[in-house]
Amino acid sequence: MIGLDFPLKPEWIHDVHQLWQPDEPISGLVARALASSMQELGGEKTRRNSLGILLRYFVATSGGGQSRRTFAQDLWVAYSRKYAATTLAPAYLVQLIANNEMAGEIVRFVNRRYSPGDVINAGDIRTHVISKYGERKVVTNAASAFLRTLQYFSVLEPARATGQYRVSERLILGPEVFPLAFWALWNLNPVPQVDLDAFNQSLEDSFVDTDNLDQCWKRYQPALWVVSERVDARFAAVKYADVENMNSALIG
Repeated sequence: MIGLDFPLKPEWIHDVHQLWQPDEPISGLVARALASSMQELGGEKTRRNSLGILLRYFVATSGGGQSRRTFAQDLWVAYSRKYAATTLAPAYLVQLIANNEMAGEIVRFVNRRYSPGDVINAGDIRTHVISKYGERKVVTNAASAFLRTLQYFSVLEPARATGQYRVSERLILGPEVFPLAFWALWNLNPVPQVDLDAFNQSLEDSFVDTDNLDQCWKRYQPALWVVSERVDARFAAVKYADVENMNSALIG
């Protein structure tokens, strides 16, 4: 799938996680979510489309087709049941950007050219993604949906003119949910040693404010990693070097 074909709000992710139950057919969660979440969306088909995107990125399942089931435990659900949607929004956004090609391309385009307070023309974004992926309806629709997603996450805000957005300040990633943002990136490449500066740059590229990241790293030392600093580099030696054990440690 080339992009986030339908927009997402952090509140929708949070709401669906409150409806989640362990080890159940995914059809049960879908039915409850369609009945009680995303009600501001027009019809059931629209809600179902956005829900499909949400489940892909934020609900772990096993099996396939009609036999898909939720896991006995789910890391994203565990955090959503401890913290508010506003607190979790930066980590949710890191997950979306890290796992979607077009989202990452749009984010790089915005970060290279704009700063907080600048105005973006949606047409410029569409022109860029068309040059990258071709002039197809699925491409322009996905670009528009992701721009709305960034608005819902308070990264962009509507400007006066139609089709324009103003870049907002970067999101504050609280130390309580920093491990979840770490997981979203590290899970893609679970190396035993993480370059802190490169990792922090990846978070900054996901619209996260980086001012408090050093404190976040130190807060979870040595429970999750051990930070070492040299003249030429800074690294975190990860305590749980495989995905399954790290996932279990983060769930707690």
